[in-house]
Amino acid sequence: MIFALAALLLAATEPAMTDGEVWNEGVSFYRDGDVTNALKTLRPLLLSKTHGARAAEVVAKLEYEKGNLEEAANAAQIALRAAPEDAKANRNFTRATDRLPAIREEEHLKSVLKAAEGKDPGAMLLAATKDCRALMSESGAYRTNRAEKAVALADALSKRAERLSDSWIPVRELIAQSVTNEEQAATISAQIDAARKKTKDAAKRLSDLDPEAYPLLSDAEHDFTRFVKLTVMPPAAMDEDLVAQSNAWLDVEQFNGRSWQQDALDYTRAFRSKFPAWARAYEQQAQSDTNKPPFTAEDQAKISGLATELEKLQMECVEKSLPPNQEDALRIINEIRELLPKDNNGGGQQQQKNDQQQKNDQNQQQNQNQQNQDQQQQQQDQQQTEDENKDNDKDKDEPDEGDQQDSEDQEVEAVLKKAQERSDEHEAEKKARMRKAPLPPNERDW
Repeated sequence: MIFALAALLLAATEPAMTDGEVWNEGVSFYRDGDVTNALKTLRPLLLSKTHGARAAEVVAKLEYEKGNLEEAANAAQIALRAAPEDAKANRNFTRATDRLPAIREEEHLKSVLKAAEGKDPGAMLLAATKDCRALMSESGAYRTNRAEKAVALADALSKRAERLSDSWIPVRELIAQSVTNEEQAATISAQIDAARKKTKDAAKRLSDLDPEAYPLLSDAEHDFTRFVKLTVMPPAAMDEDLVAQSNAWLDVEQFNGRSWQQDALDYTRAFRSKFPAWARAYEQQAQSDTNKPPFTAEDQAKISGLATELEKLQMECVEKSLPPNQEDALRIINEIRELLPKDNNGGGQQQQKNDQQQKNDQNQQQNQNQQNQDQQQQQQDQQQTEDENKDNDKDKDEPDEGDQQDSEDQEVEAVLKKAQERSDEHEAEKKARMRKAPLPPNERDW
């Protein structure tokens, strides 16, 4: 113990090496080919006033040879700052930084694709579409806040838009793997790259508090929606169809210049185009997975007939200024969704919850109507003149119209709520099937 303490005291009293001595030691390691010790010795000298530039030049060379371009670029920048007019320093900096953007992008693509492994690109694209719409709504109001809060909001929106641009990467990878026609694949990939660039430009403009970010987000939302309609699978297509048709029925204001009724028709057409192949694939999977609920040929035929009827009806709704039978379109959509295979365990329970909630809402509405009628009767008994009685009769009629409107609103809310619940059930069902799916033969532990 005494000897150890003495050694520490002796080391503390020894003078530290000067920058020149450290430089000489690092150069010795470098000349001997000991790259590891050379870098370890010279890196602390990078901020030295006397030897920083020379150390940075050597470190940049060694890091570049090792392929560490980020470290090489940092060291080359230090050397360049010490001698901005030096031709050699400029060449070294250019050589170290030329490939950095491409390498950074490549590493970023790898990380995004790794994070997206096992996920459905279509579902990711649909989620990104909804987030893009939320960004559009929020980007129109953040600048009305005080400066410091507006800056913070703009920074948060910019980061969301940057993440949103990454949603295109798995989609482009999917297109590259699935499209055999090289010319077609190149065309689609170019469109995806252009859409991603719009989203990234919107992120930059949001960070600069530039009002031009909104038009870029608007264009990006159109791109997201277009590709969603191209990639959406039948169950999700019916979910989006229900939302769009409900908005058309309620005459909700158009979003981003598109008609809700046209959107509903587009999702119906997407459903019809993909349903036969999707149904066949489902049948094949169900043969090897007993946990999958059955999907009979009768149900498939009925769904195909309903989808044909739905498309014809929605085409009439698009073409006519006073759309007919929009409620029939909603009824058909719900019927198709009921016929699509769903989780045996959760589906029935959820339906019972929905039915019970609907009954509760109806009972609550009936109680409210009864209370209104009692109040109206009391008002009638208190009136003395015939004119006042007539006025009361008018007042008595008015609550009935209000009750009818409230009932319609509740029905629509129930439809939208059910759409969201069924969408959540579908995602849970997919995850459950993935967990229960048997391993392929080449991955089994024999």
